[in-house]
Amino acid sequence: MDTNEHTELGDALRFQEWDVLKSNPYIDIENGSLHLHLQGINENGLPEPIGLKASAGVIIAMSGDYFGGKEVSFNLPSICEFKENPKAFDSTEACKTLGKYLIKTPVTADEEQKLISSYQRLANNKVKQSDIDTIYTINNANYIPFSSTLNFYVQQLMFALRVKNYSDILNRNISHFTPWSVRVYMIGHHIALSYARIYYELKQFLTHEDYQSDNSDFNALLQILRETPNGLDRETLEDLAHRYQALSLGMEFFCFHYYTDHFAAGHVSFMGDLRALLPQRFGVWGSILVNNLHDELNRITVYTKRVYDPTPDKSEPPVAASGDGDFDIAKNYFNKQACLAGMTSSLHDLHQVFNGSKLPEPSQYGGLEQMPDIDYQYRQPQPLLLLGPDKKIYYRTDLNNIDTLSPSQLQTTYNDPVQHGYTELSNKFEAFSLVFKLRVLPFIYASQLKTLTTEQLKLLEAEELELNPGRRPIPQPPIVLGQKPIAVPVWQQPATNHTVMQALTKNGFLSTSGKNHSEEENVLQTENTLSTHAL
Repeated sequence: MDTNEHTELGDALRFQEWDVLKSNPYIDIENGSLHLHLQGINENGLPEPIGLKASAGVIIAMSGDYFGGKEVSFNLPSICEFKENPKAFDSTEACKTLGKYLIKTPVTADEEQKLISSYQRLANNKVKQSDIDTIYTINNANYIPFSSTLNFYVQQLMFALRVKNYSDILNRNISHFTPWSVRVYMIGHHIALSYARIYYELKQFLTHEDYQSDNSDFNALLQILRETPNGLDRETLEDLAHRYQALSLGMEFFCFHYYTDHFAAGHVSFMGDLRALLPQRFGVWGSILVNNLHDELNRITVYTKRVYDPTPDKSEPPVAASGDGDFDIAKNYFNKQACLAGMTSSLHDLHQVFNGSKLPEPSQYGGLEQMPDIDYQYRQPQPLLLLGPDKKIYYRTDLNNIDTLSPSQLQTTYNDPVQHGYTELSNKFEAFSLVFKLRVLPFIYASQLKTLTTEQLKLLEAEELELNPGRRPIPQPPIVLGQKPIAVPVWQQPATNHTVMQALTKNGFLSTSGKNHSEEENVLQTENTLSTHAL
């Protein structure tokens, strides 16, 4: 989703009941809205303020797209690799999908360090408020009033000139897409929870002189403090606890960029391995086609379900999902609600740990329940591009018209694309020709979703009913979308995620490396993200 949508989602989160934050000088809450004094990480690994204050929404928006990098080098399998030999990754074969495998796999120290390095590209004392203001200025600029396409290209040029490594971040951002974004959320939430636990243990150490811990991270911290002058003074410990609490929230918001991207239609599994394969096979033309697929999916809407819900309700209706630039439209209402509910549940994990609860098991992380993916038992639009069983890439022959496919039609289309309206994309010249049509001649090759005939709709609904007996129809979104913040459960009486979703429904509002670079570990280091060139 776009920068402003990331910002809006983060700023819609509310913290009225978070009494545990009230004495923290690094956290400001006004009318339930939170602003954070960002914490960097010093040479001893301890949090320290960097002199930058930002809202939750700003941190989410700046993460990944403008300030990030190391997360692109996570060594994650492709969907095809996992499907071909799941036992090579999960010897128990308990994980039926790559997403579930990425949830089950323990977070490694190397993964932690890569995401922390990405976080430090935002949270360091070289980043100033003026840098963030510049990004929003470019993002909201109307350089070419008569052409949104040309204006977008000028904006991208400005970002490339002003944001260091912007093109690299943009072109190697597979971690923003399903299911790999699940892994980034798992890593980020894992780190945030560990910081939250250190906050709690520091408070216990202050309260109980004989406090003993079996937390190796906390004990290592105490050893550093013992070797630091005045490191165990009460004032020092209280301040350090508050810093860890702020750092925990900062890391959570940082990983929420990838979490919220997961809810955009252009980031779901219709994209999948194409995000890597298109640039690998067709170079720059493949990268542009990634954007075309991404943009079309966002515009026409797909239908999703909660694929990681540990207690699925088969009667739940599918959720219509759109994306970048369209995340606030009426048909995306329930998808947006689910995104906010998921972030709220994830933050609830932190709140519980701040107050002394044990760390949740990874499979129980609060944000997982709401994370969506394609519902293959419901109608879907005919995608612009797809990956066939022969690992060849195909494009929709009729670029202007998009059919709505039933579940069986979608499956047969994937099994035999050529016999179901697709043409093989076999070389760079064909990729260039397709890009030329879609980008240079959009007035001729603009796509639109075809209206179903009465007979087509009847057959489609009959198949859906057979596949999903007792499933409720998609509810109608409110006629007027208000700007009220979502209802937040009372922390002293935690609601279930299902209850949260019901409350929200009732009251709320609501680009990859063509190759694996051996030197990618050294590409994106902690540094001043913005260059000094003038706008």
